[in-house]
Amino acid sequence: MSHLTITRVNLFALVFLVLSAIPAFAQMQGESVVPASAICLIGDHPGIHESDAQTATMLVCYELRKQGISVGDPVYQVQHSANVYRVVLRRLGEKVLVRLSWETPVGTVASDRQLLLGNIEEMISAAPRLVEALIHQKPIDSTVNMENVVEQDAPVHRKITGESLWNIGIFGTFVPDTDIKAKPGWEIGWSYEVPDYDVGTELRFTGGGDEWGEDFGFISWSIGGRYFFNNQNFSPYVGGGLAIIGASYTSDDRSGLGAYAVFGIEALRLTRSRLRLELRVDAPFFKLNSSPYLMPFTLGISYHR
Repeated sequence: MSHLTITRVNLFALVFLVLSAIPAFAQMQGESVVPASAICLIGDHPGIHESDAQTATMLVCYELRKQGISVGDPVYQVQHSANVYRVVLRRLGEKVLVRLSWETPVGTVASDRQLLLGNIEEMISAAPRLVEALIHQKPIDSTVNMENVVEQDAPVHRKITGESLWNIGIFGTFVPDTDIKAKPGWEIGWSYEVPDYDVGTELRFTGGGDEWGEDFGFISWSIGGRYFFNNQNFSPYVGGGLAIIGASYTSDDRSGLGAYAVFGIEALRLTRSRLRLELRVDAPFFKLNSSPYLMPFTLGISYHR
């Protein structure tokens, strides 16, 4: 057989092998591009009522769908090769330990998160946190806010939706275009606070004479509110309202209506007591007869409980 004939035979054989491999290659490509859907699996739940276990897993399934993961209704059994999100519930006295794990395949845990609940009803708050922590690979503690606190976050952090708080504080007063710098003052007040905002009232006083013989006094009773930018433990806020103001400077004094604006940050919102660091600007709707227009700026700290 000539060299040319051998070369043609080898070429035909190579083409045949390539054409034979195309279907298998296409099948492999299809399997890698289109993965199987995930499954919600009801895991072990000794001591937990069957309907509670089903509902708890259903809440997790709902949160998974909100995260863009395609899952069906909860099931009890799956194939060993399945990609599953398993919900396991365990009793610890009156408390419930819930564990969410991602297993691919079944039995091989790729990631998991767990929370200790005071009761099974807290699963309503726990399900979004477990899914968020698992999907985005976050620590479970980083998912807490004012509306989803559970037993594990410590009893001192548990809160009702709205709270009535008394406050007391101190501040320093500055008045532009005058020699009034860091004049001490105090405040006492009351507010009703929910996660997003509060409404309240304050009585504030600052002023007195100094070594230069300059007399200054400013007293206000105000009603207004504040808007909080998040519902976390630390939150910046803005606010404002109306006030009845009495002001005096040197030999002039007058009273009337005014307005105020505040900017600040509230700390320790998850606890019963909290602190505020606040900058406030008061603007009377009047001017003293022979004195500059008084527009006090105050910077202070207050304790709320």
